[in-house]
Amino acid sequence: MLKCYAKHNTDLAQVQYVLPTRSLVKFKVTTVAYKMADSSNTSSSGKELTFRLASHRDYDAVMSISEGIYGDRDYLPAFYHAYIDDPDVTVFLAMAGEQVVGLRASKIMESGTAFITKAARVAPEWRGQGVDRQLTLHQDTWVRRNCPKVKYKRSVTFADTPMSESMKRNMHYIFNLPFVGYQCSPDLWWRQDPAQLAQLEPTGLPDVVPLQDADDDFCTAVQKWLPARACGGYDGKPIILVDWEPYTLSPTNLKRLQKQSTLFALKHEGESSLSIVTTYPAAAGMQLCIDVYAKTFPTWKKHVLKHLHDASRTSKSDNICAKMFVGLFELEDSIHDFCRDTLKMDAFYESRIRADVFELKL
Repeated sequence: MLKCYAKHNTDLAQVQYVLPTRSLVKFKVTTVAYKMADSSNTSSSGKELTFRLASHRDYDAVMSISEGIYGDRDYLPAFYHAYIDDPDVTVFLAMAGEQVVGLRASKIMESGTAFITKAARVAPEWRGQGVDRQLTLHQDTWVRRNCPKVKYKRSVTFADTPMSESMKRNMHYIFNLPFVGYQCSPDLWWRQDPAQLAQLEPTGLPDVVPLQDADDDFCTAVQKWLPARACGGYDGKPIILVDWEPYTLSPTNLKRLQKQSTLFALKHEGESSLSIVTTYPAAAGMQLCIDVYAKTFPTWKKHVLKHLHDASRTSKSDNICAKMFVGLFELEDSIHDFCRDTLKMDAFYESRIRADVFELKL
């Protein structure tokens, strides 16, 4: 399997990330700092930008331009160094002289045929000046030149935002999913004694257990709990979101995800459901990413109660910020009611949130 080697990172206020796979063939980038010769490397303020690969030494500078992003739930502090070390992740910095003013990270995936945006950042005083646009052009050009197997890129962003509208003009819109975010402190009744969550469990369902058989039959069963448009990408295969990262739903990807996240299944009366759990620390508390693809609300609840129970036992004194993608829109209202009224958690957002998924042929 042919892939690209480059150590770098990227992040923007509305885009999101992806997970590791190792390359068999690696191309090392020997040019560490370089700029294009044309005038398109000039920001709207008239200042010329240069681009280089990020390193571990750039951590503090990158964090300084990221302050306040995502309301202290930012993932980049936890993942930055892993991005730098991951041979499938490329992280470019935009520089104005010696100052870091932007970052964009991408990851090669789908057996080397696609890449996704993992992170994108622009310094507050440089926003609205075309920095991220120039970083994107630079990144795409680099991928075309160095990763000939890559045929398209995928991006995920919040719906109904300027970023989403821009992507709709320049990329192929595939579909969107509901995104639910709730947080709680350690003093909630069920945080004090996680065993009490058992009284909320639906009856008549088996336990949620670690996924063992990530085969084609299982993927076909889970695909039913996605919108029909989730198969609207260029390869016609279903796409799931895993902590904001768009993956083709396939045995290969599920087995790869098992190396960095925890996958669970519930099988009942001929139906299968899937939940994928990823955790990381942030200033606001433990970030618990739970993506559930299930037919019914009771099945969804069975998955989530297990993951909240486990998280409460391991993070007894931390806030828990639960970030959840929902495969079926018809479950969304019940999920909000359950998190708000039954679990007494606080919502991240005042309104319903969607995540838009896009592709672009290179």
